[in-house]
Amino acid sequence: MNVTAMQRKSGGTVTPNAGEESAVAVSALEDMAVLTLDGRGMICDCNRAGENLFKYHRTALVWRAISMLLPELAGVALMESGQPNARLRFLCRIGRQFQAVTQDGESFASSLCLNLLDSAGYGRLSLIVSPAGDCA
Repeated sequence: MNVTAMQRKSGGTVTPNAGEESAVAVSALEDMAVLTLDGRGMICDCNRAGENLFKYHRTALVWRAISMLLPELAGVALMESGQPNARLRFLCRIGRQFQAVTQDGESFASSLCLNLLDSAGYGRLSLIVSPAGDCA
């Protein structure tokens, strides 16, 4: 259902149904750079938006340190006692900007969102990276 049809049906207010909200959420996530990391900060995977943002092909990123893209994370333990680094998560949540670097050396301010995916072994983390100007 398009926005105009939704507006007519709801008297001018756009009220998408749950299925449409899920589709919008999935679409928004596809536009975000999402990196999967192990607890040591090694990149395990990267989506297409991550490739585009950092100007690397996925295969050039896998098993490289996240500090290659986010130099401020060099020497930072991403996992502490089986959980994501509490200070780093706090900094992400309050909107601290981190400098990011593309393959061609371009630097930009970014916002991060760090989440634990699992805690088995070294643990896996998802790191969502957005250029600072794109965050709401």
